[in-house]
Amino acid sequence: MGVQLIVCLPDSDEKLINVCDKEDELKKITVLDLKRKIIQQLSIQNDIRLTFHGETLNETQPLKEYGIRHLSTIHTLLILHGGI
Repeated sequence: MGVQLIVCLPDSDEKLINVCDKEDELKKITVLDLKRKIIQQLSIQNDIRLTFHGETLNETQPLKEYGIRHLSTIHTLLILHGGI
């Protein structure tokens, strides 16, 4: 079993996603890589923002920089476009 993360979707549903084989690999995987995996594995739209412990994740940063590890919970927020 590799590294999995719990992804909390906007509808409050939680899903497990496979991220990598070893926790050491989290140094190389960026938030953008994770976003792509979430979109691919869960078949959700690509206009999402990811947060961890209330902090919005920067797409260029590696997951390890945020202290993300096996079974961490990542929240997804839909980005809504438009206005009045």
